[in-house]
Amino acid sequence: MNKQRSLLILMGLLALVLGNESRAQQTAPFRQADHTQQFLSFDYTNINDVIAGVAGGDAIVFVGEPLNGKVVALSRFNGRQIGQLPPPPNGFVLPFIMHSLGDGGVAVLDAGGLPQPFPFIPANPVIYEYAYSFSLKHGFSASLVRTISFAGVVVGFPEDFVHLDDGRYLLSDAVLGGVWIVQPDGSIVPGIVPKSFDPQDLIPTLAFCSTMPEVTVNGYPFLFTGSTLPGVSPLAVRSGNVYYYSPCARGLYAFPLAILSDDRAPYERAADIRLIAPTPPEVEVEELLDFTFNPFNPSDRDLYAADPLKLQIIRIDLSNGERQVVASGPKLFDFPSSLAFLPTIGPVSELAIVSNQQERTPLTNDAVSETTFNLPFIVAKILIFP
Repeated sequence: MNKQRSLLILMGLLALVLGNESRAQQTAPFRQADHTQQFLSFDYTNINDVIAGVAGGDAIVFVGEPLNGKVVALSRFNGRQIGQLPPPPNGFVLPFIMHSLGDGGVAVLDAGGLPQPFPFIPANPVIYEYAYSFSLKHGFSASLVRTISFAGVVVGFPEDFVHLDDGRYLLSDAVLGGVWIVQPDGSIVPGIVPKSFDPQDLIPTLAFCSTMPEVTVNGYPFLFTGSTLPGVSPLAVRSGNVYYYSPCARGLYAFPLAILSDDRAPYERAADIRLIAPTPPEVEVEELLDFTFNPFNPSDRDLYAADPLKLQIIRIDLSNGERQVVASGPKLFDFPSSLAFLPTIGPVSELAIVSNQQERTPLTNDAVSETTFNLPFIVAKILIFP
C-alpha cells in the first residue's frame, strides 16, 4: 500500500476523532447497535447552500450544490473547500448524485432538472466522469474526461446510478420505472424497462405511485414533489445481485445482475425481481433515498441506508431483513439523502452523509408553501468500529 496514502488516512482518522470529539459527544455519542460494533457520528462540515450527493477518495470528499450547479471538493480531514470540479461546457443543470470510480476518479449524475411527472416532462440525465489529483504540494486539480448523455432514451427522472466492475453503468428511472444500462462504449440499452409507458404496461415493482399519503417529517407535513411516491430509487450491487428500494412497491428488492445480458425482452426480465425485505407494516410511508454496501470491509454484509423520513441512518441485514439504527437526530440528519463510504485502512470504517432538509421547501415538499431552511446544511460522518 502506498505509504503516503496510509499516512494521510491515519492522520485523517486521528484528526476526526480528536478534532471533532466535543461535537461528536454532543450530537451522537457511541451507539451500541449490537454486541460487536459501535458507531460515532458527528458534524464533519457545514455548507450554506443546498447540498446533495457525496463521494470521496483518500484525501478528498465531493459534495454537490445542485441549485448552484457545482460540485465542491473538500479536504477529507478538515472539511475545508479546496476546489471544485470544472463544469462541463454547458454547465451543470442539477448535479445531485456522485460515486467514486476509485481514488483519482469520480462520476457525477446531472439529472437535467427537477422531476416533472404531472404534466410529464422527461429528464435529460448526463453522467460526467472526472479524473482528479491532490497533493500537499500542488493542491487539487480535476478534468472532465468523459460525457455520457441519455438524450437518446426517455427517462422520467434518474434517482441513482452504479458503476460496475466491467465498466458498465446502471441508471434507475424513478418515474417510468426502469433500469438502463450504459455499455463500456457509451451506448445505452434497456436493462429492465416496461414494454411501453402506457399505465397497463408499467412494472408494479418498479413503477411510481401517482399519489402519496401525507406524513410528518421533523414537524412538517410532507408530500414528495408531485405528491407521488418514487418507483425505484437507490441502486447497489454486491455478489452478482442488483439491489434497489421502491417506496411505492414498499420494499427492498433484488435481481441477478446476469439477467441484464440474457436474450429476453427487457420487460420480461422483471419476472426475476424478488422481494428481499418488505417495508415494516406499521410504517405508512418509507423512502430510502440512498444506500450502499461497505466496499472496504467485505466481512460487513449489511446494507447501509439513508432513511430521511425518520431522520436516521439504518443498516439492513439482507439475510432476514432486520433493520438497525446506526445514527439519528433531527439536526445532524435533517433529511439524509446521500451517503458514501470513504477508503480506509485498519478496522475503522468511515461513512459520509449529506442531509438537505427536503421537508422545509416547496421545491421537494408539496405540503409546504415557503422555504424555511435551517442554515447551515450539515455533512456528517459516522465512524464504524469493530
